[in-house]
Amino acid sequence: MVTHMDDLRADAITPLLRDAENEAELTTAWVRIALALALAGSLLISGRIAAVAGDLDILRQLGLAGLAVGALGTLGVASLVLVRSGRYAPWMAFAFTTGDAAIILLLVGVTLRDAHLVGNWIAAVPAIWAAPLILATGALRYRPGVQLWATGLLVIGLGLVAADFETRTFLRPADKAMLAAFGAVDLLSLPANLTRTLILALIGAVTALVMLRARRLLDRAVREAEERASLARFLPAEIAPLMVGHTLKAWRSGRRQEVTVLFVDLRDSTALAEHMDPARLSIFVSAFRRRVMQAAQAYGGIVDKFIGDGALLIFGVPEPEPNDARRAIGCAKEIVRLIARWNVKRHLHPPVRVGIGLHTGMVFCGVLGASGRLEFTVLGDVVNVAARIEQATKRFAVPLLASDTTVARAGESREWREISRESPRGRSGEIRILTPSDPVLAVQPPRPLA
Repeated sequence: MVTHMDDLRADAITPLLRDAENEAELTTAWVRIALALALAGSLLISGRIAAVAGDLDILRQLGLAGLAVGALGTLGVASLVLVRSGRYAPWMAFAFTTGDAAIILLLVGVTLRDAHLVGNWIAAVPAIWAAPLILATGALRYRPGVQLWATGLLVIGLGLVAADFETRTFLRPADKAMLAAFGAVDLLSLPANLTRTLILALIGAVTALVMLRARRLLDRAVREAEERASLARFLPAEIAPLMVGHTLKAWRSGRRQEVTVLFVDLRDSTALAEHMDPARLSIFVSAFRRRVMQAAQAYGGIVDKFIGDGALLIFGVPEPEPNDARRAIGCAKEIVRLIARWNVKRHLHPPVRVGIGLHTGMVFCGVLGASGRLEFTVLGDVVNVAARIEQATKRFAVPLLASDTTVARAGESREWREISRESPRGRSGEIRILTPSDPVLAVQPPRPLA
């Protein structure tokens, strides 16, 4: 049963393949025209030489070949006009390749007849080498069926022409003796020609495989692009590109790893919202989120989610690194600086205040939910503790707090001081909560008056 996603994928690929086929047919049209001009030039030179020599028999023989060359040129012009006018249809590829094969076979047959050669001499006919040229340009279509059709027509057709002339035509004794003297008979024998036929068939088969491979790669590229676009609607922008194909399956199973969690929240946002109209509030919250994202990008953090006027940031995904805690602390300090600069620049009254909590430890990381609504998340005690530490910034009237675990991982113990030892609600064991020694980072702007 074809799914909705399969339908969407087909809708995305079809225009690409149609454009590729139109371009391929345009190229093939020019190849036909160029080949016709080259063959016409050869015929004109041959005719000129025959006229000077007074060989009227050769001139008559060149007439049918000239018609075939003219048909090839006409076919090229017709396909060129159809593509340029937008009237080219996919089924026409079979018709044009049939015409190409018919013209090549006609030229080969005419040459064998006029030269009084047996079928084994088919490899010596110049026109036969137009077959690989037609197959090579046909490889641009990305349609293996058309390529196999053209290959079958050429291989079977050339075999029938060779068999027909082997029974109806003969070499003059003098010519046969001359060829035997030069060893050319072996090169133009049935085994040698079967080898050439096999090579021609392999050329067609290989180019068909190339097309099939190209189509699969195109389908894969479109599928992965659609998956990324779909995942980007629900997952963090930094995570979505990592979760395509088998990688997404692994993330849906989840894994445990160490991360540093950062919670940031706007203080007194309810009071601010009461004095702002919806449009201004939207601009205000967007400006706050933009600064959080700016700090996260600067320090390699991932904004897992925005929760109203707050945000959850993660450091250590997809793979943990030794400096995750240091980068998380740097990001937290950058958020405090950006908010302070925002207050000064915009003369915000009351000033914007934030609370930030940091904690480090083992969590479950993974993608949860159904295919239509996926969510990347981290679960565990570390997340809860980080949230409690962020809430503690209200009690201690400071913008930034971190657990001793995070500070120790960052190697910044000397730059922080202990502000409390407590057991977060629902958790056994004490947590040492630290605040930066830098007074600029340890003092909140004044609370707005009630």
